[in-house]
Order: sequence, then C-alpha cells, then structure tokens
Amino acid sequence: QAVGMFRYLHSNPVEKSRAILRAVLATLEDKLYKPTAVPADAEKIEKYIETKVDGNLKKLHEDRMLRELMSYDTLRINGVEYKNLPALDWMFDHDRLRNLFAKDPVGTIHGDLTIENIICRTDNDSWYLIDPNTGNLHESPFLDYGKLLQSLHGGYEFMMMTPRCTVQENHIDFQLTRSAAYDTLFEAVCDDLRTRCGAAGLHSILAHELIHWLRLMPYKLNKDKKRAPMFYAGLVMVANDLNTWENEGKFDEKARTDRR
Repeated sequence: QAVGMFRYLHSNPVEKSRAILRAVLATLEDKLYKPTAVPADAEKIEKYIETKVDGNLKKLHEDRMLRELMSYDTLRINGVEYKNLPALDWMFDHDRLRNLFAKDPVGTIHGDLTIENIICRTDNDSWYLIDPNTGNLHESPFLDYGKLLQSLHGGYEFMMMTPRCTVQENHIDFQLTRSAAYDTLFEAVCDDLRTRCGAAGLHSILAHELIHWLRLMPYKLNKDKKRAPMFYAGLVMVANDLNTWENEGKFDEKARTDRR
C-alpha cells in the first residue's frame, strides 16, 4: 500500500499530492532544518561552486561527444531551438552564484528529495522519505527544494523512462512524455516555495536545480553513455527556462508587487 509519489500523483487528484508535499516540506522545516540551522559558510559555498559547478563543467568539456555538441551556438531539442550551454555560461559566474547563495539557509538536509524518494501510503495518505544523501558541502534546504524541482520541472523521471535518443549535428531528439499532473504540481510547488522562501529564495532554488542537472552529467556519461545527450538536453532546457525567467523579472520582488 506504499508507492512512490510518481505513481501516487498519477493515480490520485493532484491536490492530494500537493497536500502531501506541503506536509513533507513543513515537517522537514520544523523537525530537521530549523533545529540544525547554522549561518551560511562562505568557504563552503566557494567549495561547492568549485566542486559542483566548475568540476562538473570541466568533465563535460573533457567528454568528446559533449564537447562536439557544446561547439554549437544553439541546439534543436525535439524540434525546438535553445541557446546552448556555453551561450549561457554567465549563469555559472562565481560572483553571481556567491550572491545568490549567500543568504541560503543552512542545516541538516535530506540531500536527495526526488519525487520517487517520497513514499505515499494509498490507504491513509501518510508518507515517509527514503534514501537520504549527505555530503553536499553547502548543506542548504534549497538543495532539497532544487532536487524536488529537478523532478517536477526538468521531468527527470520521464527521461528515465525514455529508452533512447538520437543525435545528429546540433539536433537531439527523443520521445519525452510529460504529464499534465507534473505541470500542475510544478506550478503549485513554485507558488508554495515563493511564499515560503520569497522571490530571491526561489531564484536560488532554481539555480541549485540547474547545478543538480550539471552534477548528474558525469554519472550519465559513465553509466548511461547512449542516453547522456538526452540528459544534457534536460540541462540545457532548464538553463534556458532560468534565463527566460530572469529576463522576465520573475525573481524581482518589486516588479511582482508592482504587477499586483
């Protein structure tokens, strides 16, 4: 009677999953994050950027297949044109990331808060978490939230169910299905996180999601080489979304207030 939230979400009304996610985040906040809260550590943020950002970007450039893909200014992913990652390298500027992460809350975190690691009981709608993962250097709850968005925004679970992709020059094509339930829950969670963390907090959370995609790539290159371009496409699509939202002022609290 216990299933991963991916299955639960697609066999129950979306509002039930939203209620569970709210309970998960509230419980983590009250029982884990707040009791272990400490000030952000500038040295750990620096090490996080050096290891998780620079180190993984270096591994991407060292891979022959990805180096060739990254040589193009744009990629066509399933027929849609996107700016390629090198065209968005300003997103990984150290000063920018330091400023984004300086106000992150810090404490003990779960470390791998994916949809599939939230287990739901179908008989009484209770839940529990599995597979915690420590050792993230910058141990911020925003990394947990970013991991959740890697599922709901990037559609990681749907990619895992996609068996193959094709690459021809700067074209990456794969059959990616994404449910309306994911879209609805993503929007709801973003609203909840904006309320919980503010516009600047949501900005930082989405930057951590982007870094989660970057951290995923070396593993996929080693263990899942044939499908690695698909996950690179996921990284590029998330980067393009973040670029668009920044240009639209999505994280500008004043602009949001003015629009109201």
